[in-house]
Amino acid sequence: KLQMTPDQVKAEAAAGVARARGYTADVEFSPEDGYRSDPDFMCEVCQIAVDNGATTLNIPDTVGYAVPADYARLIEYVLQNVRGEYVVSTHCHDDLGLAVANSLAGVAAGARQVECAINGLGERAGNAALEEVVMAIRTRSDFFTDLDVNVRTEELARTSRLVSRLTGYHVQY
Repeated sequence: KLQMTPDQVKAEAAAGVARARGYTADVEFSPEDGYRSDPDFMCEVCQIAVDNGATTLNIPDTVGYAVPADYARLIEYVLQNVRGEYVVSTHCHDDLGLAVANSLAGVAAGARQVECAINGLGERAGNAALEEVVMAIRTRSDFFTDLDVNVRTEELARTSRLVSRLTGYHVQY
């Protein structure tokens, strides 16, 4: 897609993260379509990003192709193969109806940030729904031990209705 050699991709990743780090201490790096990428090359590029100052690695399922077990394995693979201090983030699309399930699988595998949206709004079939991710983690605290989503859940329904009214998209049942 980028029409670049692997070495050019690595150089651009290094330069981009280093430049961003010059403006802020909190830099998120996201290899587009990470789920369908070669995991070794993606980890090599992510390592370069961390080495140049990235503090978050966002591992996206850009086209919503992943299934939970495979996505969890990818998150584990990143955590095992990229050294340094960083947070892993999920970014899952809902093309197969699995964005929330994949995000939760990523969290169970060690991700500590979830890219999501109220009512799952996003391109094509949407993204992981914030309210579903939050309530799954909160409700199943026996499974998601030692995790806190720090969200005022009593505001979720009102916020969901507001977003629905403003966008014209009805909330799924």
